[in-house]
Amino acid sequence: MALTQRRGDASVARHGVALVLIAAATLVSMSASAGLGEPVASVARDQAALHGARLAVTTREGYAIHETTTPDGATVRQFVSPSGTVFAVSWEGRTQPDLQVLLAKHYTRYLAATKEPHPSHKVLSVATRDVVINVVRHVRGFTGSAHVPDLVPAKVSVADLR
Repeated sequence: MALTQRRGDASVARHGVALVLIAAATLVSMSASAGLGEPVASVARDQAALHGARLAVTTREGYAIHETTTPDGATVRQFVSPSGTVFAVSWEGRTQPDLQVLLAKHYTRYLAATKEPHPSHKVLSVATRDVVINVVRHVRGFTGSAHVPDLVPAKVSVADLR
């Protein structure tokens, strides 16, 4: 009976080690993905995480737009300030891109908002001091945007961030 118990203990230990490794891998993959509020280097990681088909960069007065098209045809735009920070994101397409990738640390606020009662099943709006998120479900797809008010450059209009 002692031999059986030892084998059981070893099995439990292996199972515990496997769970620790899975948890560590999850934390590493979560930290490797970035987005809203993160440095411009996160744009390339986001493109890879979204399996982006192409990346185009357009320069505007006071910011740059990094555009990615996902394999399912969604267009994702990440707006980068002159200081090199992603201050806003927007998306449109038949399917919604991975918002955990795009919203980064602000994703938990989005998740909390999805659980709160809101007047429309087609529109979700979050407006806090730290982040503004708008998601609209259309008949044939989604549009959305998010920005960090404190990071938007002075001469940039939020209405232009589409």
